[in-house]
Amino acid sequence: MTSRTFTFANYIAFAIVSLIALSGCKSTPEPQKTAYVVPAALSHLPLDAANQGLDIVDIQLALGDRNLYLAVNGNIKMLSTAQCQLDISAHRGDFRQPESSYNAIAGALNDNYNSVEIDVMQLKDGTWVNHHDSQTGRATVHYTGERYKLERMSRKQFGELKLRDKDSNALLNERPITASEAFKIFAAYRMPNQKLNVEIKSDPSGQELVELDNMLRKYIGLSGYYYSAADQDTLYKLRGINPYTYLGFVQGGHPTSVEKLRNDLRKGVKNDAYYLDNHDDIELAGRYGTKRYRSRYKDYTSSAALAKLQKQLGNNSGLHLDIRSFMQNSSVKYRADKLGMKVYTYSLNGTDYHQNQLLKLSKNKLPDGIIVDETPYRICQRLFTASVPAKRYQPLSNVGRYIASLPQDADFDRFEEMLGYQKEGYYLSMASGLKAIYTAKKTQAKKTTPTPLLEHGFPTITDEKIDTHTGETIILTLPDSNNK
Repeated sequence: MTSRTFTFANYIAFAIVSLIALSGCKSTPEPQKTAYVVPAALSHLPLDAANQGLDIVDIQLALGDRNLYLAVNGNIKMLSTAQCQLDISAHRGDFRQPESSYNAIAGALNDNYNSVEIDVMQLKDGTWVNHHDSQTGRATVHYTGERYKLERMSRKQFGELKLRDKDSNALLNERPITASEAFKIFAAYRMPNQKLNVEIKSDPSGQELVELDNMLRKYIGLSGYYYSAADQDTLYKLRGINPYTYLGFVQGGHPTSVEKLRNDLRKGVKNDAYYLDNHDDIELAGRYGTKRYRSRYKDYTSSAALAKLQKQLGNNSGLHLDIRSFMQNSSVKYRADKLGMKVYTYSLNGTDYHQNQLLKLSKNKLPDGIIVDETPYRICQRLFTASVPAKRYQPLSNVGRYIASLPQDADFDRFEEMLGYQKEGYYLSMASGLKAIYTAKKTQAKKTTPTPLLEHGFPTITDEKIDTHTGETIILTLPDSNNK
């Protein structure tokens, strides 16, 4: 019994040793890859900052001298937006991404917008979806090519929609998202200070609004969202459901803005990107273009109208205005401030028009927030010059020196494109396009009398003054071979 136990123990030991030996002979352990360490000089940058590549430290420090940094996605972003004293809201998410998409929300949050505005409406079965237009065909297309009213679509049909690329208008292998998906994406990517502006496009019942608000509370939390709508009754219902959140009433576009939009759309054709991008506004423009609907345009900028609006919506409320209406009633900001209300602006006539109007205002007369198709960098730079070179860093690389040499109006939204003009000494400005970095100073040439020079044995002939004081004969004097 003892010898058999001893033999079995030896066998087990031998087997273990053999397995170890065989595993050692079978293969050599692969060398462990060294983890990439972020350069210490860049450790202060945000997590999405690029930290690899040729001269990346020098480039980031040169950008940092201007309150900027290069993100891993290639975009230039601001290190701090503290100077930008207004709420910059991304209109339908990141304007560079397809509408109603995952990337439109995530991209806007990553680009430091204070808030992200999305539109929500209901399908036939009551499902809330992230969609702006009342029908398909512009930003979203059904695979059959058939156009649908959203309110008549089933959940299955909505899932069969394809998104449209904003640049090429080509269809993408990507579908629009539901409202609950939009809320989850926002919650996953948001910073604590970023909020979701949920603009309601449908005409929901009180119970349907309760379901919407419950979803927002569940996925985002009470402090992470607010509402806006062009229908006061919808906002009034929401105030009864949620006594805490901000409610923004969207006043209709100014008749002149709508008329201009309609005229612009008339020039478009069905394959024109501008036409497609604004096609859903044709109905709106058509209505306001008539005398009947012009008479329905209501202005809520007076003290009495604001007080009435606040009484209906509560203290935490505000007015969202077309920029043209705001400029014609700029004292609305003062009147709203007295009531503790906020004022936001948007535009039907493009972001350039919106910004150019804001530039006419002094800082204390700007609205509380703006809803734009533009980057926070461009808004902050144009309105607050938030990207001014501190000139505390001396770059070492060619790209770094180019960044340092760029004037204050350089368009860093087009940074990659601008690098193509580096060797020629040009840059892309925000307002004027391609410009020279340095403008050569004009110097006035001194008037000098040239000295005759003898080259290759031949005298250099120069003009002499004509002597007309020796009579009627004109004498011309030419230098001889000795230049006399």
